[in-house]
Amino acid sequence: MSLFHITSQSDIPLVGCLYFGVIDRGSNLLQIRPSCGCNLSCPFCSVDAGPNSRSRVTDYQVELDYLMEAVEEIAPFKGPGVECHIDSPGEPMLYLHIVELVRRLKQIKEVSVVSMQSNGILLTSKKIDELEEVGLDRINLSIHSLQPEKAAYLAGAPWFEIENIKQAARQIAESSIDLLIAPVYIPGIND
Repeated sequence: MSLFHITSQSDIPLVGCLYFGVIDRGSNLLQIRPSCGCNLSCPFCSVDAGPNSRSRVTDYQVELDYLMEAVEEIAPFKGPGVECHIDSPGEPMLYLHIVELVRRLKQIKEVSVVSMQSNGILLTSKKIDELEEVGLDRINLSIHSLQPEKAAYLAGAPWFEIENIKQAARQIAESSIDLLIAPVYIPGIND
């Protein structure tokens, strides 16, 4: 799989693609997609983003300044009360500049909430502290099962340790960051 860096020099627009950039679906929410890689191979994944992908050939990373230019241009059209939700067809924590992205989104006048989706694997104690310090408002944490074997199966990774994710959830719950548990419900599998 190759990694493609999207920069301002590339002249690739950041609005209009579901894999990267800024997605506006006509509400107060802007989806911010700085990258599209993933560190898991969940069997239910609709975008086949993980390391065991059978179809994905390219991952994208958007230059931070270029991404911020797009958000700063769009937010005033939305008006006050914008929520910037950092998500991805993958895992947003793989974005190298995630902490700085949160910091800069929080500085936009129209933005009232910055939230993020995560599978939790890269949410170390240090990273949670850094995200709290820059003002992240909420983490939507994908916990699909608390049973170790089932959690590993649903992550598509035999090495997956749900105890680490539970520890991250505890730390988030004790921080100023709101915690939203966001499982993918699969009838008959993780009822």
